[in-house]
Amino acid sequence: MARMKIPAWALLMTLTVPVPAAIAQQKASSSQPRPAPRVIGRFLYTDGARRLALRYRHGSKSETFTGTVQSTCMLPPPSKAGDSKPLDLSAIRIGTPMTVYYVTRVQPGKPAKPPQNVILSLRFDRVSAGSTLPAGVIIPCFKGK
Repeated sequence: MARMKIPAWALLMTLTVPVPAAIAQQKASSSQPRPAPRVIGRFLYTDGARRLALRYRHGSKSETFTGTVQSTCMLPPPSKAGDSKPLDLSAIRIGTPMTVYYVTRVQPGKPAKPPQNVILSLRFDRVSAGSTLPAGVIIPCFKGK
């Protein structure tokens, strides 16, 4: 049987080429989940249905965040066997410290309109004594698909 001579560089190429391809497959993709933006402030007002506003500090300035809930915010059940209850936005006391998680959406077909802040969830950081609102619990304000 005739003996084939394989150049050393060809052998070296077969060992090194697959390695970079394997490394590239292990790199994280650029579409990794990122946390939603949030605003930490004090409850300012609501329209009672879908819009609410918070007063927050940005450096030395005080600013207002206004957002709209996508769907009814649902309070978690008091026990695992219980049912979720809708949060009445008008039941939130003015000045309640809270955190709002949101996304900013540009309104399609309306470039002149400002972007809209869509509230995904909220959390009451502290509540006054006697309040029925849960402190420190994230309350979802969206419907999953």
